[in-house]
Amino acid sequence: MMTKRELFNAKNCGNKMEAGMEIEVKSVGSFEDKDKDGNVVTASALVATDGKVYTAISATIADSLALLDEIISEEGAVTVKVIESTSQAGRTFKQLEII
Repeated sequence: MMTKRELFNAKNCGNKMEAGMEIEVKSVGSFEDKDKDGNVVTASALVATDGKVYTAISATIADSLALLDEIISEEGAVTVKVIESTSQAGRTFKQLEII
């Protein structure tokens, strides 16, 4: 999991996860945030091996963080690709793929 310093940086100056990005992730975490409508959501954060922190508000990513953290604990840093998909209702959402 993320250190307090990494979590601070995620909350204050995290880089937005964009579709197609490949990030070599060394730790993960989450924090409470608000979406564009002011609703409370869970923001996910990935810390890259170069120290940069990436964030996204995506329930799909948030739901997978615990498993990703376990994989990192077992294997060390892993590279993920940010995938953007569209639901049947027409909403876009982000997912992570370990590559």
